[in-house]
This record gives sequence, C-alpha cells and structure tokens, in this order.
Amino acid sequence: MLAAQDILVLAAVVALPWFWGGVGLEAYRSAAAVVALAAGWALMRQGASGLGLGRGGSWLLPAFLLGAWAFAQTVPMPRSWVSLLSPKAAVLQTEVFGPEGQDGTAWLRQIEANARARVPEATGAVAGRARALTLGAEAPSPPRRFTLSLLPSATLELAFWYTALLLAFLLVHRRTANSVRAAVYRATLFVSFGVLAVVGMLNRLTAPTRLLWLREASPDAHPFGPYVNPSHFGGAMELVAPWLLGYGLAATMHEDVTDHKRPGGVLALLGAGVCAAAAVLAASKMAAATIGLAYLVLVAVAIASGRGRKRIVLLAGTGATALLIGVIAIAGPLRGRIDDFAATHSGALSQNVRGLAWTAGLQLAEDYRWTGSGFGALGDVLPAYLPRGESGSWSEMHNDYLEIYVAGGAVAALLAAWLTAMFVWRVWRIARSEAASGRLLPTLGLILGLVALAVHESVDFNLQIPANALLFVVMAAMCVSPLARSAERP
Repeated sequence: MLAAQDILVLAAVVALPWFWGGVGLEAYRSAAAVVALAAGWALMRQGASGLGLGRGGSWLLPAFLLGAWAFAQTVPMPRSWVSLLSPKAAVLQTEVFGPEGQDGTAWLRQIEANARARVPEATGAVAGRARALTLGAEAPSPPRRFTLSLLPSATLELAFWYTALLLAFLLVHRRTANSVRAAVYRATLFVSFGVLAVVGMLNRLTAPTRLLWLREASPDAHPFGPYVNPSHFGGAMELVAPWLLGYGLAATMHEDVTDHKRPGGVLALLGAGVCAAAAVLAASKMAAATIGLAYLVLVAVAIASGRGRKRIVLLAGTGATALLIGVIAIAGPLRGRIDDFAATHSGALSQNVRGLAWTAGLQLAEDYRWTGSGFGALGDVLPAYLPRGESGSWSEMHNDYLEIYVAGGAVAALLAAWLTAMFVWRVWRIARSEAASGRLLPTLGLILGLVALAVHESVDFNLQIPANALLFVVMAAMCVSPLARSAERP
C-alpha cells in the first residue's frame, strides 16, 4: 500500500514537531533532506508523473514562480540593475561596500575610519607604526555585484526550505489521489498529533518550565510539549482538531456508516476533544477562538444532516465537551492571557506592540516596494524603522501576510495572492462535490483546519515554524487531492 516515498514523507511530518517544533537548522534541514529523498525516489520510479507534474498541474505555476523569486533575490547582479529594481537596497549596499571600482585596501581603510569615527576614544589610539591596522598583502576586494536581498544567506536558506515544502505538496497531492492510501495518511496524522496533544498536556501539568521534561526553557519562554512557544503548539492543534471532529462526526452519525468504521469515528471524536483541550491549556487565544468557531460550524452541519435520536446524542455530547473545555479555559492559563490582553489594549495608552511592528513594517515595505528586502532579512532591517528607544526583538512580523510583502515586495505578494486564489477555487470545487455526494463533514473539517491557521497567521507566524508549515502543506495537498483522482479517470 505505502511505498518508500510515503513512509519518508510521513516520517518527516510526524517526527519534526518533536524536535522543538523543528526550529533548529539541523532539524528542518534534515526534514528537507528526507522530503527531497522521497521526491527523488518518486521521480526515479515514475518520472515526472510521480510528482503529478503532468496534465492539470498548471495551477501550481505561481508556487514555482514564488520559489524562483526567492532564489532570484540571492543572485549577484550588476549594481545598476539593483539600483533600478531596488534603489534603497543599492544605496545601503553602496554605503557598506563603497563606490564601484574601489580596491580592497581603500575599502578596508574606509571601514576602519568609519569605526574610529563612531568611537571618539579611539581617535588617538595607535595601531601599528602607520597608526592604522596592518593589512595583508592581499586585502579582499569589496563585492562588485549586489543582490536584491539584504541578507542573501538567510534568503537562500529559506528558498531551499520552500523548495522542500513544494516537493512535499507535489508528492502528497499525487500519492493521496488514491483514496485508500489517503486513509492511511489521515490515520497516521490523527494518531501522531493526538499523541502530541496528550504528551503536551501532561508535560504542561507536570513540568511547565521544561521542554518534554528534558530541557530547561529560558525564563521568558512558556514551553508546551516540544514547542517553545505555546501559540505554535496551538497552531498545530487548530490544524488537526477540526479535521478530527469532521471525520468523527461523519463516521458515527451517518446512517450508512458500516460498523467497522464506528470505533475509528469514536476515537476521532475523542481526539478532537483532546486536541481542543490542549489548545485551550496552551493558552493560545486565537487557536481557542478558531477551533471553537470551526466546531460550531461542524456541529451545526452535522445536526442539520442528522435524524431523530442522533441529533439528541450529538447535542448532549457537544454540550458536555463544551462544558469541559470551558472549565479548562476558566481554570487554566487562558483566562490569564485574556485578562492580560484586555488590560494591555484598554485605556488611553494602549500598548499594542504588534501594531508598532506592523507600522514599522509598512514603512520598511515602502522603501522596498517592488522586490522586498529579502526573505529572512527582517530581523536585521526592521530595527532601523522602529521608534527610538524600542528595544523589542522582531525576527518575524507576527503577520505572515505582511511579512510576505515586506520580504518579497509586490512581486511575492501578487504571486502569493494568485496561488491562494487558485487553491481556494479548487477547494470550492471539492466542497461542492463532497456536499453533493453526502460526504461533506470530513472534507469540511479539513478545510476549516486550514482556514483556522490561515486566520491565525494574521497575528502570528505559525507558517514560519517548520513543523507547522510542513503539516499545513501536507494537509493542503490532501485537501485537493480528490481532484487529482478525478483527473486520472478516463
């Protein structure tokens, strides 16, 4: 049933969250290598069709162009080109590397002079007989070409990771076009993230300051299971929880469900409750809100399609689950988070730190309007746009949509919007087809999980956490894979 490429991809998705959310270079580089190996195996065995690169794949053109744009930001090009495409980037790089044609010795002497000018006490300091730093016989010359990215090494790293995510999407989209194989993928993800939820809750209740009981977290962190940031743990839960609920409702409430599917449906409902409780215990305000809204939609659809006694059972079960999760919310840390949020945003002097960063980000984007400042360069560039005295560290914008614009400019924003529109159109076709065939609930749960995290990204950066990004991509591929299945039919 499962081939080597399936096992490799599933292993990467299941294992990556346990390595601190995959945020370490060694973690997501290893995951990317595993995904690349799986894709290479599929290509070797089946050619381009192994990744679904044949008929019907043109809708993914903006995804390929977006990846190409990330790589293009790192390509050294003549200074005149950069001056035309990104004038601000050219000005900054000229300040650092000096005028074109300058030799290595003059460049390094200028750096030395600038450094001395910034430290008045160093004016009279003697450094060698020439009162200057001694340079070797072969002083390095400044770069003769510039890049659109202000931090090309970080941009290149992210471009390779994006390539791995795109390969994962292509492979999973192709492989789960087989409905039986898709069921194995689904069951594997359900079990693995259910276990993650249980372990996370146990860890939070017994050792709240340690990552998986093994590693002491920094004093300003609030770990939850293997995740340093509990909101990112909540992001994983809000992806999977609605999908679990939708599948569980369909497998237990419909009249035509066979008996061998009911135990799986009951376990899925239990998993949905556990994942929702874990998100609430993680004190993620947005995850709790999006999961709650998704559950309301799913339960309403299930009640509308149910009959007689099953409606009563569903209402009773929903009420009991809501009561339990409400108790966790009131007694747990989520209540404190909500109180802190209300206190911070009330009164005349509201301290909206995200708004401060977003304002600075928009100012930054104005200077790099078309081509962006470079993916991964935000932490080095944004401080220059923050108000004087602001000491906060902003490696991410806490708004992935704004960060796409800041990092990739209008080019990346337009490509991302194009890709989103193409994906939404395919999801709409899937939803209509499943509704017409009476199989809407599982698909609706999967869609609502994706929508929940997409909404969350307006105030967070879950998709920059490798474990959550890979899970999101795999679920998105599975969401639209029925169209790949129908395209293969004669």
